[in-house]
Amino acid sequence: MSESVASAILLSPDDSVATMIQHVAVGSLVAVRQAEGPREEITRIGAKAEIPFGHKIALRALAIGDPVIRYGARIGRLTAPVTVGDHVHVHNLTSEFSVRQTATRAPPPQRTINAADLKDRVVRALATAGVPGNAAGNFAEHMVEAHLRGVETHGLRRLKPYLARIRSGAVDGAAEPHVEQVGSLLRVDGRNAIGHHVAGVAADAVATAADGLGTAVALVRNSNHFGFAGYYATRIARHDMVAVVTSIGQVCLGPDGALRLLLSNDPIALAAPLGNSAFFEFDMATSKTSRANIAIAAERGEPISPGLALDASGFPTTDAAEALAGVLLAAGDARGFAFVAALEVLTGVVTGGAYADLVASKEAAPNTPEGCAHFMLAISLDRALGSSAAQRRLVDFVERLSRLPVLEGAMLPRYPGKRRWELRAERLRDGVPLSLEDFGLLATLSGDAGRDGA
Repeated sequence: MSESVASAILLSPDDSVATMIQHVAVGSLVAVRQAEGPREEITRIGAKAEIPFGHKIALRALAIGDPVIRYGARIGRLTAPVTVGDHVHVHNLTSEFSVRQTATRAPPPQRTINAADLKDRVVRALATAGVPGNAAGNFAEHMVEAHLRGVETHGLRRLKPYLARIRSGAVDGAAEPHVEQVGSLLRVDGRNAIGHHVAGVAADAVATAADGLGTAVALVRNSNHFGFAGYYATRIARHDMVAVVTSIGQVCLGPDGALRLLLSNDPIALAAPLGNSAFFEFDMATSKTSRANIAIAAERGEPISPGLALDASGFPTTDAAEALAGVLLAAGDARGFAFVAALEVLTGVVTGGAYADLVASKEAAPNTPEGCAHFMLAISLDRALGSSAAQRRLVDFVERLSRLPVLEGAMLPRYPGKRRWELRAERLRDGVPLSLEDFGLLATLSGDAGRDGA
């Protein structure tokens, strides 16, 4: 009987790691093959650890601080030594992007603002575009929470473009969503209102329905960009519930080799209450990184890490501007793309909203409603298990996560949402840090420029 040999791909001749194309167990033989042409075997090594599909295996011994080369470029530096056959991943690798940021760019000057003042200024900025109180309040509360939880990609940088779309008529800033309930199913027509307002109304409505029925689902259509999904999941979870929230937005994603965009990086969030103003808050975009992070890198003229995106010709790129003109890749590669497609069925097709490339682009068609769709599920913990029992089980679960033994030097596990809610408590106490640029922009948009040092 022939010995089973796993395979890994060498993406560039100078790489210090190869990429596993199948899951491999510790002690298994791995044939390293060239990426181009007939994929001939270059060498054969033994795996010194269990290595998942898509992860990296070391091809040579490297010391702490040594660069790791993949795609012929530095992707990071080692935080622990490795030898041939070792698993190279986040437990012993710091990304090149993080190293470069720390080493070459000092933190920008900042000012702090308390959360209530920040919300008030955002509301006043929206009032200049004719947005009424309820809609402005939902938008502003979401924006404040983005900064409190460290999700700045969905914070003030979104305010000016949203105001422009409201003033152009692409978004109806004064519209109120319509909620129709049939049993435990809520059909929500956003009526092209501000996405944050549509989603806030839907979240409150589905929580109320689940409180009476045990569970409820909201299918939302005719909405616009709504920010970060975790906010709405925790807004529902505050009612002693487990919540799942998904959304469809601007098309930016495709499979490997794609020459055209097809799907958005459909975010998905799941939240549950842990007591003491803390939440389990899982929240992720389904692309390998968010489009907002690519846009920020492009604004700063910085490269992105390899493997995140393709250019317009379908080839891998580390140029942020080329990535914006091309295609983002799904987390999990082919399986990840399949997962995004499944979310499109749940969030776009079933809701009656736009799906795939039927969603209008805010950039290509800035004066056109997006037609975004959202999906929300609420499950009452009191109806499911009883509130006290559910709370005990949730706390026990996250404690088991925190006690998980790990290798020396590996990152300690933490439950999703832990960092966000610890940061939120700090910023509620100490103030929200804003760059001087964001602070000045907020002052201008809210009419505060020149007052109180703004």
